[in-house]
Amino acid sequence: MSRSNTKIPSGTSSRLTDMIRATTKAVEANRDTINALNVFPVPDGDTGTNMLLTLRSVVDDLPTNSTESANNVAKTIARSALLGARGNSGLILAQYFKGLAQAIGDSTELTGEHFARSIRIASDSAYKALPNPVEGTMLTVYRECADVAERSAIANDDLISVLADVAAEAIESVRRTPDLLPVLKEAEVVDSGGFGFAVMLDGALRALRGESPAGRVLPVPMPSGKTFSGSVKADFVDASEEIDWGYCTVFAIQAEQIDIDKLRNHMAEIGRSPVIDGTDGIAKVHVHMEDPGKALTAGLEYGELSNIEIANMDDQASDWAADRRDSDSPQAQPEQVDIAVVAVAIGDGLTDLIISAGLGATSVLAGGDTMNPSVAELLKAVEDAPSNSVILLPNNKNVLPAANEVPELTEKNVRVIPTRSVQTGVAALLEFNTNLNLDENAEAMARVVGDVGDGRVCQASRDVTVYGHEIRKGMSFATYDDEIVAVGRDPLFVLSKMIEGKLSGAEIITVYTGESVSIEQAKTTTETLESKFAEVEFEVVHGGQPHYDYLVAVE
Repeated sequence: MSRSNTKIPSGTSSRLTDMIRATTKAVEANRDTINALNVFPVPDGDTGTNMLLTLRSVVDDLPTNSTESANNVAKTIARSALLGARGNSGLILAQYFKGLAQAIGDSTELTGEHFARSIRIASDSAYKALPNPVEGTMLTVYRECADVAERSAIANDDLISVLADVAAEAIESVRRTPDLLPVLKEAEVVDSGGFGFAVMLDGALRALRGESPAGRVLPVPMPSGKTFSGSVKADFVDASEEIDWGYCTVFAIQAEQIDIDKLRNHMAEIGRSPVIDGTDGIAKVHVHMEDPGKALTAGLEYGELSNIEIANMDDQASDWAADRRDSDSPQAQPEQVDIAVVAVAIGDGLTDLIISAGLGATSVLAGGDTMNPSVAELLKAVEDAPSNSVILLPNNKNVLPAANEVPELTEKNVRVIPTRSVQTGVAALLEFNTNLNLDENAEAMARVVGDVGDGRVCQASRDVTVYGHEIRKGMSFATYDDEIVAVGRDPLFVLSKMIEGKLSGAEIITVYTGESVSIEQAKTTTETLESKFAEVEFEVVHGGQPHYDYLVAVE
């Protein structure tokens, strides 16, 4: 490949934001694997999740205006990463974005030399953020990547060239981590945070090269002659439950001036595994405590507290150990079928309905509006399905892009049906026929998707004005095909108003009641709708879905 002089001008920062979005997609695709590797400093299986949530906080603050300067974007994401940092890994990850902002400074372009400088700043800042840095961790990967980046930038200042060299070094650095940290060798894993960073670099490089998908699944770079089994060594799992871990305590401090070194020393005296850093009047604290109240009280001495998160690590470590044992236990293999169906849904009623409608060929992956499954989770569900021919129903417009990545990542024959909601997914599933082949089923199921209108009724969690509708906190509102069509105080009244406007041409309307709707309320709903709209056939079904009082399918 030719090495062009790739730069990112500050006036056109879209490529920079594309790289950042790609790193998020890459971590999302590998989150489960990163979690599975997590044994240090606490075996709680959350490193991948914490890195992903930190990255999502950065993405949420990215400008929509592509003319925003790259240096301004870098400053924004550095602050977002610090405030949104989750856990130890998230706070160390924030150092990378801090380095990026400082390296770009007021320059008008991002070059390979700037990128090399950003990794060095990230490495120095990360080591400084911990009072007792440990080798064989994400810190080591930062440092070794910085060494390679600086040599690469001297040889060729092209951004793609430097990033490619650094991405390759990250993989090799991760491979060496068990030789530096005995607990990794004991558990037969590599460092999870370091692997997460290597995944990020791979995504960024693929975005810069225009390769697809940006978020591909990477194999774990284990030491020579070894392969990651998917879980840690059983003896390590047993030993982990014998340790008292305390509470993971994370919070931000805001004040005009904060003595970061004093704060860091203070937290090191009262807690374990502290990671502290700050910028522009904000400090972020991560510390493990037996009594999290002591850390919060100490933090108040330095300024106003916000973004407080406290997690019981003993419970997390116990759950982690239980999950690892379950994954190692022999599992009953499902009976093989000619065609399997994987559907995304949440709610006990919807799950039961989908399984029964799938004629014994369907499995359900938990997910929906507030918990979109990752590419890795979708891929695992497809791989676990009891057939080499699989139909995938994303059942959510936000899950569809991830679902579309799956066919290229598996040896199985996969057909993705573009179901934009669980209502359209159920309608498509009712067309499933075990006497048809894969393509015939996919064609029949896809054909009905466009014939189903989907509505939703939920309550507003805050005051908002949308498309001329003033909606107050606690009020109910209805959307139909993503357009707000009714607002009111009573969910059933709002449901009725929505249906009233969609009767034309409707033959059957199915209403799925949410977990907040009682049996008596469901009965009242049925009676009201059948009385008010006698010309249409109604089915009121228990869905059990969270967040939505009613989901509606109009056919």
